[in-house]
Amino acid sequence: MMKKITFIAALFASVASFAQIAGTSFEEPAIFTVQYVDTGDANVAHDLVNNPDEPLVDYASTGGELGFNARYVPYDTPSEGLTDGDFVGVTDFTPSATVDYTDGTQGYQISDADGNFILEFDTVDLTGTTTPGLSLDFALAINGDGTNGNYEGDGTVNESGSDRLRIYVKDLTNGTEIDILDSTGSDLDDFVPTDSGTGNYIVAWQTGTAALLPNTTVQLVIEARMNAGGEAFFFDNIQISGTLGNNTAQDSQFAMYPNPATTYVNITSKVAGAKQVSIYDVLGKQVVNTTLINDRLDIGALDSGVYIVKIKQGNATTTKKLVVR
Repeated sequence: MMKKITFIAALFASVASFAQIAGTSFEEPAIFTVQYVDTGDANVAHDLVNNPDEPLVDYASTGGELGFNARYVPYDTPSEGLTDGDFVGVTDFTPSATVDYTDGTQGYQISDADGNFILEFDTVDLTGTTTPGLSLDFALAINGDGTNGNYEGDGTVNESGSDRLRIYVKDLTNGTEIDILDSTGSDLDDFVPTDSGTGNYIVAWQTGTAALLPNTTVQLVIEARMNAGGEAFFFDNIQISGTLGNNTAQDSQFAMYPNPATTYVNITSKVAGAKQVSIYDVLGKQVVNTTLINDRLDIGALDSGVYIVKIKQGNATTTKKLVVR
């Protein structure tokens, strides 16, 4: 089951700040440098599961990076799918010997699926966010020295030899989809960069973006179809960002002091009742998640630095900057 999460990683310069709300560079999952072997039935659509000591195709968020879940849909005339062992999932194998990952040392690879490999990320709540957007880096593999194209067909039919890549965002609030890349109807080779001097295909990172609507819930989806080991897609540095602003009325309901603080902070409300308090570091990692019955919160375990405190009580929510010394 996918998990709905919201990340806040921002320094509030005033009442509003541009922030990374959610994202992943696939740095948290463990690495296994073998092929992934699907134990499911390649003839039917099914969820893909993590196997012991094999690359992780799924990842449950621990409060830092986005989680994701993979599933498999066969061709109309099914092939062996991933049951023969293929390089998919989180990896530190780079797109080429000279092309590293754009953020960190790990990424996500999809290759030789012999069917449709569908990767769905955790949903992200954009409530209270203005001008939200999503960006991600992707690279398409090439054959040999790059003089020849790599991909087959135009992706319009669900069969072997009809390669296709679609990257899009589901706007779950409005029931719409926002395409970042959709190769359907085109040769995927047309999306592979070429050397300006030789004209040869090259491995190079590209960045895809999408403008999102505020106050919506969204989900990134990647759909990949290919039938050869040399037909590989790599992904990294997925970011959902936007401008976060304080609601003045709700913000005035809460007070937080002392600030800066060292061992404890008081969080008070004009309304009686428990408060849900979450604290995030500047990288968006949740370091505290607690229900505060009284007003005093122990922060003695936090390192010195700047944090974002999210306070929720009933329908009122606000965020505040906390400096720990």
